[in-house]
Amino acid sequence: MKFITTMAAALCAVTMPAMAETIRIGHATPEDSPIHKALLQFKQTVEDRSEGDITVEIFPGGQIGSVQEMVELVQSGNITMTTGASVHLSATVPELGVLDQFLLFDDETHARTVLDGAAGDALGKAMESRDLHLVGFMELGFRSFTNSRAPLDSLAAFEGLRMRSADNPVQIKAWRAIGAVPVPLAWGEIYSSLQQGLIDGQESALSSMIVERFFEVQDYVSLTGHIYWPELWMANADWYAGLSEAEREIIDTAAQETVTLQRELTAEANAATLAKLEEAGLAVNELPAEDRAEMGAMMNAAIEADIRGKVGDAVYDQFMSALQ
Repeated sequence: MKFITTMAAALCAVTMPAMAETIRIGHATPEDSPIHKALLQFKQTVEDRSEGDITVEIFPGGQIGSVQEMVELVQSGNITMTTGASVHLSATVPELGVLDQFLLFDDETHARTVLDGAAGDALGKAMESRDLHLVGFMELGFRSFTNSRAPLDSLAAFEGLRMRSADNPVQIKAWRAIGAVPVPLAWGEIYSSLQQGLIDGQESALSSMIVERFFEVQDYVSLTGHIYWPELWMANADWYAGLSEAEREIIDTAAQETVTLQRELTAEANAATLAKLEEAGLAVNELPAEDRAEMGAMMNAAIEADIRGKVGDAVYDQFMSALQ
């Protein structure tokens, strides 16, 4: 009887098809975002190359929770992957706080080189200890300013600028270091505060200047590029470790292609957004490189102790060295 049972099990193992792997991805951005469009390519690529053995389900627009809630769902294995801006993830992975500094990168190429290299690998290791596997660094791009007072075309132009700030002591300290007057406000209060003249300006991604219609109550767009926000793409660490070598090859290759596409789509979207702001009548200027360098040095010096305290000296020093 034991022989028959063993043979039956062996026959079932041979004749029954392997169970398909399902990757469930939740994210908070809308369906017309570069993130969602790129993830649609990831879905198509993975399903094609696995010949249907791996399927991908995508839940956009925060359908299954906030960024923090979806990170927790990934950690617990209830969904497979999610994305989130680094600034929203440092409560879960404190080492990511090193990215909360100002004017770290010269441009997108510099940022990608650093994050796709050893510095990014170190942050990925920190994520592994929190049950998260770093799939790649997508891109939200650089934040810039709108204001109604004057072009921010020099470091001196920030003196006395009443600007909206998040209610974050570290950010407030950094802005005060260059003479700005940060006013903590909830995101939903920015438009009315600009309209009523309670604040002169605000800082955000270019896309927010259109979506939130800030252009209606502002006169200048200053491309300060004062902070770069990557969008981290992460997976459940145990799930990733349990993949076969062939599955991992398919997913890793498709992920690299997806990150490249997402960055290209973001660059196109930002260029189109800037053109719309100019069409709306806002004057656009850039902050000169020497002023950017001085601004970054002053702001980061003011918050260095706070950042070191959050991420640890080893992570801080390693990351800052990688910037060179």
